[in-house]
Amino acid sequence: MFENNPYQNLLLQANRHSENIHTRRYNTAMSCFRSAMLKGKISRIRRGILRRQKWLYELPLIKSQIGLRGSYYAGIKVVSMDHVIGTEGRSDGFDIDFYPLSEELCERWVNMALVYLSHIPLPPVVLTQVGDVYFVRDGHHRISVARAFGQAAMDAEVIVWKAHPPFPWETSARFQPIHLTS
Repeated sequence: MFENNPYQNLLLQANRHSENIHTRRYNTAMSCFRSAMLKGKISRIRRGILRRQKWLYELPLIKSQIGLRGSYYAGIKVVSMDHVIGTEGRSDGFDIDFYPLSEELCERWVNMALVYLSHIPLPPVVLTQVGDVYFVRDGHHRISVARAFGQAAMDAEVIVWKAHPPFPWETSARFQPIHLTS
């Protein structure tokens, strides 16, 4: 009765089409990861020559230097990627431009890139704002992938720390830059 099902061929074509889309997205994500690793190496060399900060600022390490006066929840904001310069604990995974630092990040990074390429909405990243800049509490991979694909801003759940300038990342700061080895 169902031997000559006219819809069977359509189902096979649909399955092949979705497999092709996934394969293309996966290859794009892998290519983008490799490109981000290479761009990161070049960027860190350039920053080293220019004597600019290469590594993410670590908020726990500079907390005592910034004169923290309190904090409050600011809600969800659209945050420019260029203003995200630090972390609350993942400095070993990404550099100041959120390029991945090791192959160990590949699987998770590529999975996040697949989600990005599939246009699946994700929750906002969680950032701590100090002055005009932000530190990542949650969402390092999301930021890295979004930056690699050229996204200029993203939604973020923001906690603001009220603090006294000057800050270590300001060019006129009296503090010595924090150099992390890697």
